[in-house]
Amino acid sequence: MKRTLISIAVLAISQAAFADYSDAYLSGPSAVSPFDRAYEAGLAQDMHQPVDYRQTKPVPVAVIDLSMDDAVFVVEETETERRYKATLAELEENRKALAISRKEAELKLQNAHASATQAAENRLHALIQQQESIEQQRADIEQQRAAIRAQEQRVAQALQLNEIARQDAERMKTEQLIDIAQVQIESEQILMMAEDSAVAIETAARTRVALERVDPVVVMSEPVKAEYNAATLQEIVSGIMPVGWRVKTDFSEKPELESRRYQFVSTDPRDLALRRLTSSVRDAKVRFSYFWDLTDEQGNPSPMILITDRKYN
Repeated sequence: MKRTLISIAVLAISQAAFADYSDAYLSGPSAVSPFDRAYEAGLAQDMHQPVDYRQTKPVPVAVIDLSMDDAVFVVEETETERRYKATLAELEENRKALAISRKEAELKLQNAHASATQAAENRLHALIQQQESIEQQRADIEQQRAAIRAQEQRVAQALQLNEIARQDAERMKTEQLIDIAQVQIESEQILMMAEDSAVAIETAARTRVALERVDPVVVMSEPVKAEYNAATLQEIVSGIMPVGWRVKTDFSEKPELESRRYQFVSTDPRDLALRRLTSSVRDAKVRFSYFWDLTDEQGNPSPMILITDRKYN
């Protein structure tokens, strides 16, 4: 404030020092044009009109009291000073507004920094969780691979066992063919030796077959020679049962058993072979029943076996 008062006093003294200059001086031969002199006089002149020279009225600017140690300036406020003060006030308001804006900007920057930091921490936490999930998935995949390798080993063992079983079946088939060939040779020899008594042998054979078809001991305990690669239950049972036996199926619970095909090889007694055949059906309870006393229309024995999946009370 003290520097401002000193500057105003210097300005007032300078104006008083140059107050002696008049219009006559300004209108003299000098480098100032009439338009400049009109501007200095504070009047706007028209360039098409005669120049109006007017004497500038002296204005008291400042009164200095020298009776005091500290100079006291009595200054009349001019329009320029008022504008200067207004400008200073406006600058001060702008400075305050700028400080407020700066604080708001700093607050926003801090909030943005906090938000960015929180977002980064959240993203880091999400990435850590995602990495843990990936590691868990990798561990699960390794377990699945181990399970697959174990399954492949079991499949290889099963294939090996199946190959052994196939070789055994081939061996049994060969042995059976050899046995059948031997039986054929023996049969031919027997037929050649019993040519004279063919009628008696045929009659005895028919009687024996008829008796054996209805004899439970003979039918159930007689060994069978069965070998089927892809046959239905009815086909396998028809091959196992003696000649003259009828085979009937009744699959009401699982009709698909009628057309399902099985692989079956057996040389067991007939009843045991039938039990093993029916027990090999895993998804249904298959049973069989003998009907010994049935006859045909002529009254001849016509036994029957029934294969069914019905539940008996």
